[in-house]
Amino acid sequence: MKTLLLFCFTAMVMNNGLATQTTATSNGDWSEPAIWTNGVPGCIDTVIILAGVQVDITSTVDLEDCPDSMLVFVYGTIEFQNGRKLKLPCNSDVLVFTGGSMGVGSGGGNSTYLEICSIQYWNAAAGNLVGPQSLCDGSCPPSQLPIELLYFTANWIENEREVLLSWSTLSESDNDYFTIERSVDGVDWDVVREVDGAGTSSSTLKYSTVDEDPHLGVSYYRLKQTDFNGAFKYSPIVSLNKISDTELIVYPNPASIGQGVAIFLPTNLIGEISVQVYSVEGKLVFETTHDASASDMFILDVTDSFQSGSYLIILGDYHTKLLVQ
Repeated sequence: MKTLLLFCFTAMVMNNGLATQTTATSNGDWSEPAIWTNGVPGCIDTVIILAGVQVDITSTVDLEDCPDSMLVFVYGTIEFQNGRKLKLPCNSDVLVFTGGSMGVGSGGGNSTYLEICSIQYWNAAAGNLVGPQSLCDGSCPPSQLPIELLYFTANWIENEREVLLSWSTLSESDNDYFTIERSVDGVDWDVVREVDGAGTSSSTLKYSTVDEDPHLGVSYYRLKQTDFNGAFKYSPIVSLNKISDTELIVYPNPASIGQGVAIFLPTNLIGEISVQVYSVEGKLVFETTHDASASDMFILDVTDSFQSGSYLIILGDYHTKLLVQ
């Protein structure tokens, strides 16, 4: 079993034009279409399990007779239940990244396993498989990158509502620049920042930049590295989740008429709470109740009853301002 290089990438060339990519963005069973961006994984798909997401194998998944190979990228967790199996076609590869794992939820032993081309590459008796690891029946995606990445992290800057993005390289060769990308679903990505690379270096270098307008709630970040000839590769994806303990957080703010605004509640709010929105003139423009025990987020629809200006949002004993453009 080969050790997976620290900087692997997900931008791969599919084996033929029928291949698709499907990504698990929420916890659930492998057979549940709702947790995947393009439905339950099928033959010749590239499968991605995002960081922080757990996919359960509660019934045997048999894809061994597929006409071509598959790629499985595990940033989160695959958990097998007692005696269940995942069978993949020949020349398939499973890559478990740093922070990812593959293991057993209940029972196991030799009857719970991952099989590629009728060969067991892992079973429950061997214990949990923690990344970085690669199970390669095919060639495994190469890691011929012009940099050696030591780490890539995303952390909230407390009291600033900003995200600090940090990474370090052990060496660089013809490295032009880095691009920080952010996503709320792991599928569609927006550019946050570009940072110049060092070109060629044999020294350990540290980089950092700030996302000044982060998404509030669950978000994903990745690092794109581009060399001087235009070739590029991606880092493993890191996830971040921010909900305030002590204040209301409104996103986006300012907002536009016709837009939905997410209001993240302090975690100590429970039960039914009143929701009121007042204009600067003191006019009540919206009122309802919300069950804070069921959801720590409330969606306010900025309808035509709103006009451009400032508003005061009151939820229980908390209040904050909203600017409508």
